[in-house]
Amino acid sequence: MRLIVLQELKVDIRRAIYSLSFLVSVINMMLVIFMGIGKQLFPNTIAAGLNPYYHSDMVFRALSSDIVLMAVPQICTLPYTAAFLDEFTSGYIKTYLMKCDKQRYINAKVIAAGISGGLAIVIGIMGAYFLSSLIYKPMEIYEPSAVAPYLDLIKKSLVFLCAGCLLSSVGALLANLSMSKYMAYAAPFVIYYMLVILSERYFTDLYVINPQEWLKMQEFWPGKEWGIMLLMFLLNVIVMLINSAVIERKLDS
Repeated sequence: MRLIVLQELKVDIRRAIYSLSFLVSVINMMLVIFMGIGKQLFPNTIAAGLNPYYHSDMVFRALSSDIVLMAVPQICTLPYTAAFLDEFTSGYIKTYLMKCDKQRYINAKVIAAGISGGLAIVIGIMGAYFLSSLIYKPMEIYEPSAVAPYLDLIKKSLVFLCAGCLLSSVGALLANLSMSKYMAYAAPFVIYYMLVILSERYFTDLYVINPQEWLKMQEFWPGKEWGIMLLMFLLNVIVMLINSAVIERKLDS
């Protein structure tokens, strides 16, 4: 039974990842990262050699830039947030459910919507890191004592993965509640910045509700990145459970 559930989820994740919208999301994430790098793309010290792991420093700085933080809640919603809504409104779901268990279908749609959004963000980060490494690493000065920041990159990517999963799950939930594709793409961005404004202007001590703080981590967090990831994971589970109930009610109505 568990293998059947995983197979259903595998099919939905494959549909999401192999779609044009997923590719567009990855490319957009890479582009905004390079836009966030800014002047560091054209360093003045090339002749003398760049600092060790200059390419890593560029990417890390870009991930905290305003343009990247603004783009994340939009990019992650593109791959699969409106998948259930498209199938429900087109009538395709009636034929599909004749060959598939309803609960397995719901679980797969809910989880795939979140995972695909997070993966688009992470693959975009890895793609930008790989390209910057190809371009700038040959110009960097080699220092044996320099510590490779790969562990930091993994932790940062996992934080963005959790954020992408949560925001795309929110988009899917609100799209299914309102039966509007516009909500799938616009609602996460609106909620994201409403929380930013509330945190920065009205509840300055309540930084835990600030989504940008989740990604930049400028304040104290128990467990640091792991504490932030735990918070986003728990929120994502709640959103997914609600979304499952909403989809089940739509199918029963």
